[in-house]
Amino acid sequence: MNTAKIYTSCQERMLALADGLGAEQLATPVPALPAWNVQQTYAHLVGLCADVAADRVTPPADDAVTARQVADHAHLDIAGLCAAWREHTPALLEVFATRTRARYSLPAVDVWHHENDVRGALGMEAQPEHADELAAFVLGATARAWSPDLPGVRVAATDTGQEWAFGERADLEWSATAFELVRATTGRRSAAQMRAMDWSGDPSDVLGRLSAFPLPEADLRV
Repeated sequence: MNTAKIYTSCQERMLALADGLGAEQLATPVPALPAWNVQQTYAHLVGLCADVAADRVTPPADDAVTARQVADHAHLDIAGLCAAWREHTPALLEVFATRTRARYSLPAVDVWHHENDVRGALGMEAQPEHADELAAFVLGATARAWSPDLPGVRVAATDTGQEWAFGERADLEWSATAFELVRATTGRRSAAQMRAMDWSGDPSDVLGRLSAFPLPEADLRV
């Protein structure tokens, strides 16, 4: 996964988006992140960038850390948040260039999801760029961690031709676009939305294990 490219392309779009957001839009709750509004989502991204760059946090960050990141930047307006984000980014890119463990790619996964979280909150269309790379990273990790006690799932991305084997058996087959698979396996699709995807059988026994995060109760549009 080209971590630096994914991170900077998402960041550039989010910085450009921020320039046109008014007070009401910045205060809009982000359904994928129930505790945050749009501006607080930017505050978290600034905080994560600064923390990882300064070696204060080794990804992933837990809920207490992300809450602190938002609180630490609550005094900044959106222009100040964007300026701080730009300031800390070169040091984070150096981390990407020098740290080889997979966990140091997680800030790129984070910003990709949060860009789409914000777009969904504001009624905008999804931004699927790099979904193939995110799918390889996220679903590959899921496949490696899959318990042999669970039914086996064969997963296919309908638009990219990518395939993954969750377990040795093929008890179920699951297919969707790479974008939908990544969103689903990272806590951005409800159980109802996941069931509505293309399955060869009943996924009840595996739904709760497919995502690295709790499934949202309500459907998400992006």
